[in-house]
This record gives sequence, structure tokens and C-alpha cells, in this order.
Amino acid sequence: MFRGIKLVIYDLDGVLIDSNKAILESFRRTFEEIGEPFEPELVLSRIGHGLYQIFMDILPDSYDDRREELRQTYIKHFQSLDIKYTRLLDEVPETLAEVKKLGFMQGLATNKTVTEAERILGELGVSGYFDLMAGFMTVSRAKPEPDMILYLLDKLGVEPDEAIFIDDTNVGLTAGIRAGVYTVGITTGNNTLEQIKSVNPDTIIHRFSDIPRLLE
Repeated sequence: MFRGIKLVIYDLDGVLIDSNKAILESFRRTFEEIGEPFEPELVLSRIGHGLYQIFMDILPDSYDDRREELRQTYIKHFQSLDIKYTRLLDEVPETLAEVKKLGFMQGLATNKTVTEAERILGELGVSGYFDLMAGFMTVSRAKPEPDMILYLLDKLGVEPDEAIFIDDTNVGLTAGIRAGVYTVGITTGNNTLEQIKSVNPDTIIHRFSDIPRLLE
């Protein structure tokens, strides 16, 4: 479907992994520490946004100047959780292996830090498939800004029309659209099909194993 592709870029949560349990438990513990009520559905509806934005959306304005403190508290809890709280989504290992075997470079663009992404994917046994990762703190702005994707293109020497970006949220897909790469919505995450359609990605898939056929 897409011709001349050299690089396949993936989002992490909802595309490669299901970490909803870990995310919710980390937020629950963070909110417990600061004595604020925790409503899981408010977090789930915002997965794909950066932590700063989620805290700003959910908590009173009085917490705005404590965003970094809250982020560090969240990360502390997230890193303390056993990997059993996170799982690879269906067909991910074999599809990553197939895409690599076909000769394409593979990158990651996530609103998590690269250190955290490498830890998770390493423990799940798939970190070796990636040529380069970009995340929070790699660039100055998180998705929906295009900075992470532009960073990957620059470092790997790839033009925008030589890359596709796969994301399960309209926030992430907006970053790909702004970066000028081909965008692929996938319905394996937290956004509904309607939410994905709202930003008009180039195509939408429903299974991770559909990716190789897009590269034919």
C-alpha cells in the first residue's frame, strides 16, 4: 500500500503493549499520596497524552506548579510494579520480527521516557527490534507535537514520505500528521474507531499483523 517506505515507527501503549493495569495502579497510588480521589475512567480516556497534561486535566489548578513532583511520584510507583502488570499485545513479537526480516528500520515514539520504554520492552523480550527510540525528554515537546517523529527521521536519515507511524490514539496520530509521515491508526488501544477516524489517518488497521502487508 505504501511505496518507498524505509522506516516503521510505533507508539508504545495500545500498539505494542497493554499497560493499562500498570498505568491505573500507578495513578491510584499517586493520588492516594496526595489525598485526591482517583477516578480510573478519567485516566483511561487520556492515555496517549503526556503525564503533565493528564495531571493538569484531572487535578485542580493548584497542582499545576507540582507537575514534575507528581510525574516523579508516578514514575516511582510505575517502576516498582512487577512486569506482570504489562503485557505484549497480540502478534507483536512475530510481526516485529517479520518487519525486521523484510529489511525495514523500526523506531519508537512514546510519551514515556526512552529509559522506561527500553526497560519494559527489554523485560518483554522485544527491545532488540528497534533501531532508535524517542520519548519524553528526548525532545522538548511531547505528542501531539511532531518533535519525536522528526527526531527519529533526522537521526535515521529518512524523509517523511519514507516513513509510516502507527498509533492507537488521535493525539499520537496528530503528531504523525504534523510530521508529514504516513499515518496508520490501529484499534488495539483505548481510543474508539470514531476517535481514530476523527483525525483522518491514511489508513486504519485492526490487527498488528496487518502491518507487513502495508509495506508490500
